[in-house]
Amino acid sequence: MIDLTVPESVAAPFVVATAHPLDDPAAVARGRVRLPLAAELLGSSLLRFRARPAAESGYADLIGGAAWARPEEAHLLGKARHHIVVTGHAPPVSQPEHAQAAREIARVVAEACDGVVYDAWSHQVLPHAFRFGAEHPEFCLADDWLATFVTGEDEGELHLVTAGLHRFGFPELEAAGVPGGNLFAAVTLLRCLAVGLIDEHWAWLACHPGARLRRIPPETWVEGADVWRYWAAEPAGVAGAPVRVRLSPAPPEGADALPYLVAGPPAGFDAPAALWWNDIVDLAMPYVPEAPRRTAA
Repeated sequence: MIDLTVPESVAAPFVVATAHPLDDPAAVARGRVRLPLAAELLGSSLLRFRARPAAESGYADLIGGAAWARPEEAHLLGKARHHIVVTGHAPPVSQPEHAQAAREIARVVAEACDGVVYDAWSHQVLPHAFRFGAEHPEFCLADDWLATFVTGEDEGELHLVTAGLHRFGFPELEAAGVPGGNLFAAVTLLRCLAVGLIDEHWAWLACHPGARLRRIPPETWVEGADVWRYWAAEPAGVAGAPVRVRLSPAPPEGADALPYLVAGPPAGFDAPAALWWNDIVDLAMPYVPEAPRRTAA
């Protein structure tokens, strides 16, 4: 079994980068938020605002190297001299509702000051038009909660990691030795794996509030059909086949390092991992050529 430490509380920071700082962002947000929980968080100890010049916020370098949902909008950062940091604090059992509420507050603050929102957990700058939106009543990871990054390449084999699961008190996922031609299938597998694992995690937390240790089996099945759950979309085309996956904790890189679970071939797979990605994962994961339309609430 794999032992997972469940944190007592997790911070969910969102940074609004703007050229027009607000004197009282909490007051501005109070008149604009729609979610009842967002209104409750304003003024409580579970939500904090911090306004600083961009160079003093501690996020300038992170935002400068972040992924942009709309690369053509990157020029907006050059005008943003101020950062308004909106940070929600909540135990994992309160997720994802608390993260959604904190993000809605960041959205309305960005709307009020014509700013852009940077999600520190998924390390991505959300579209400029994001500030005009509202949190969807049905949570799904594809709503800019999870990102997948290629963090390295060795002789044509890629190393992938997710970003965004830590905010929910769960380890990020990692894949190594992925042949370049299997990149899309590997991303799909990590998305499907994240959907299944985070749903199981929230169900477990609901039954064990306050627990600080959880044990999970080292192997699980990944259903290719979960790609539709990831997008909260209606199934279309081939659903995909189940794949047996072995999970193993990544070696810690330091005392304060965040935990990662490495996804790889199951026990008993005697061929190189590259063959597992190519001959099993690539054939099992459904091909979705573009983001499917999200189902209505």
